[in-house]
Amino acid sequence: MDIFQVRDRLPDSIDPVVLVIGKFDGVHKGHQHLLARAKSFCRPDEKLAVVCFTPHPLWALKRNPAYQRSITPDMEKFRWLAHFGVDKVYNVAFTEKYAETSAETFIRDHLDGLNLSHIVVGESFNFGKGRDSDVDLLMDLCGERSVPVTEIPFLRDGANHKVSSTDIRTALYEGDFEKAENLLGHPYFIEGNVRVENGCYLITKLEDFVLPKVARYQVLKDKKQMEIQVLASGEIEIPLRIKRVRIQFDTIQ
Repeated sequence: MDIFQVRDRLPDSIDPVVLVIGKFDGVHKGHQHLLARAKSFCRPDEKLAVVCFTPHPLWALKRNPAYQRSITPDMEKFRWLAHFGVDKVYNVAFTEKYAETSAETFIRDHLDGLNLSHIVVGESFNFGKGRDSDVDLLMDLCGERSVPVTEIPFLRDGANHKVSSTDIRTALYEGDFEKAENLLGHPYFIEGNVRVENGCYLITKLEDFVLPKVARYQVLKDKKQMEIQVLASGEIEIPLRIKRVRIQFDTIQ
């Protein structure tokens, strides 16, 4: 999968693409549904591409602490997007300056260099300055280039609730990994470097990850179970010495 770090205009490409636009935090079941539908529009010579944004706009603009951390920080997000069939990712640095981009500039300028065959977005999609532009305007602007736009309805659970990153964040914080994994459609992983302090082995620099509340939890490393401790410092104490570790939170606690 090709990854492009973008500040405004996306790099030119002659490859025909079906483009999906969204935040994709968690790459959860709703996102997977969106990607699968988009993939169904791809002809044999077309690639599936995603435009996503980092950091979360609610953190970048409003400093909402609930969105400072990500369910899937960039590298984890890219890992899952590749797993679910994405060929190209355009990861836009979302800043206060970028938030001033109008809907017209986004479509006519920022996406102008792409060879678009189709654009796919989720239900109630908004974009542009103030998020005051909707799918109808997106269709009008893309119509100038004869690019079709498809709006995909939310994926909902058995209780008719849409699958949302907000619910996943809450489940992760509460240590309800079974619910989180059910909404994500994949296990929840955390990865980081390990340092030694006073004989303890600590996963550090986890500022980008949504962490469960302070407590002991069962996790899997290389399919083997072990117990870890989430600390008030935002670090995780583990029972083994290793330079870097990737752990999966176990749904059976």
